[in-house]
Amino acid sequence: MSYDVVALVAHKPDDQAIARALQDVDPELRLHQHKDTSVLQIRDQDGHLLATLEPGQQVECRGEVDRLLGPEVAAGLPDSCWWVETRARPDQAGRQVAHRFSDGLALRLGGAVWTSGEADFGLWREPEHPAVERTATRALLVAQDRAVVGFSSWLSDAVATHAGQKALQVLTPPTARLTYGARTFLAGPLGRWVVRGEDGGHYDGLTGLAVHWDDTYGFCADKEPAGLDWAAKEPGAQPVAGFLANFAESAGTQLVVEVSVLHHDPHTPRLGRVVEVLAEHLAGPEPAGWGPHEPVLRMWDPEELSAFARQRAPKPSICYVAGPLGVGHPFSGQMRLTWRTEGVLERVSVVIGFGDEHTVPFESLPTVVEALAAEGLMDGLRVRRTPGRSDVTYGPVWAGPAVPVGIAIGPERLQTIGISRAQAGPIKGTLLGQGEAQAVWYPVLGSAASPLKSLGLVQRQTSYLASAGRS
Repeated sequence: MSYDVVALVAHKPDDQAIARALQDVDPELRLHQHKDTSVLQIRDQDGHLLATLEPGQQVECRGEVDRLLGPEVAAGLPDSCWWVETRARPDQAGRQVAHRFSDGLALRLGGAVWTSGEADFGLWREPEHPAVERTATRALLVAQDRAVVGFSSWLSDAVATHAGQKALQVLTPPTARLTYGARTFLAGPLGRWVVRGEDGGHYDGLTGLAVHWDDTYGFCADKEPAGLDWAAKEPGAQPVAGFLANFAESAGTQLVVEVSVLHHDPHTPRLGRVVEVLAEHLAGPEPAGWGPHEPVLRMWDPEELSAFARQRAPKPSICYVAGPLGVGHPFSGQMRLTWRTEGVLERVSVVIGFGDEHTVPFESLPTVVEALAAEGLMDGLRVRRTPGRSDVTYGPVWAGPAVPVGIAIGPERLQTIGISRAQAGPIKGTLLGQGEAQAVWYPVLGSAASPLKSLGLVQRQTSYLASAGRS
């Protein structure tokens, strides 16, 4: 399904309000609980699926409404409201049901209604999962015709339902942009961003290569990129026209910071503190919200976040975070939490947006490393920069390569390797901190003449540290 409607309502949409709003649309419509998810299916009297409805989520972090739907949608709503999203079959019958239901709910409870574009990609077939447009043997296709596409509960449910069995492919028009969370997943081995061009053809939103539908693998390219020198090996494989625009020349700069830390006390891990330190030193304000998917509608609360992770244990958790709009530099990111015998492994990945490279606080990175090490919150750290939108969203154009800025190792790895050996690698390390909280920062920015050389330098340093830690 590719047509989405969001009702932002002032009061909690309980079962009675939902049932009455649906009855006002058509008394013959029926609600069915989807067997694998929490969403409700709206079907006609013949059992045909018309739309799917997600239970209302309370909006505590109002900036998410502006970030994903636009600033005009929530105007006039109270500080606390509810997000009720409906995905409709992309034909007149489905769109009409979604519209009338959402309008009726907003009329009963007070609020506003947002709608996506009306694009019908012509691929919809009624599948088993309510979020899916079409299925292949080894892939799921979800269509999203909206300006900003986040890693929503719909996508999360689709991935969880078919965990490890099918890749997730998201189809959008060329005007759509991805959040960092959505792009991170779709750039991985189990994801793909598919863009429908103005000419009706399809291409990969990250590589620009033309793709075609395959009943086994979903959308795939004739030649898939692999390896650093893939372009040299495949000179005949070219992106579609317009993908290699001069975007990097007019774009801002994005700084991506990745931190890993093993919390040895699984009962009181300081989950979320890494994000706070990164935000404080690089973005300005503290995080505004978090959630298990996007939009991140819960107010930032590390204790609540930790409780959520403990409730899911021993299952791993992914939490998404976002900064406040209009304050400091925009940032977004995610936390991956894995429970192990020796503790909780936290992997944080955050992107911060800047107007241009000259406003990026590169000089603050050693301070970040020292601050994390002082609190026992860093085993490893990696920083890279790339041209990109300052609002930390991503359009389907070539932005340029990600350039390594630096890496760091924390106190435990430093004690294993030893200070003298840690500083003797391909990159001269800077020792930071005092006593048992010492860490080493390896700056790459300015150490190499090209992105590939910088990447090669980081790889050599990483290999050196790995071998030094084993010996």
